[in-house]
Amino acid sequence: MSSFSKLSTGRPSQSATAKAKLMESLKDEVPAERLQRVNFEVPRSKHAKLKILAAKRNQSVKEFLTAYIDSFPDE
Repeated sequence: MSSFSKLSTGRPSQSATAKAKLMESLKDEVPAERLQRVNFEVPRSKHAKLKILAAKRNQSVKEFLTAYIDSFPDE
């Protein structure tokens, strides 16, 4: 008997649970509220400082500033 008799055709990643898990991971996250873009200019030195602070915390600048804003008290 051949050692290949236990093999089957098809992709292992296409099992029902694997496919469901893949589809769940591909869903877009819908924000709880509408987003608003914020643009402003800062001197290069301050921009570099901001990027360094964010990188030290393993965050993007967006994540860093959003966390900072979230730390403000609610009024």
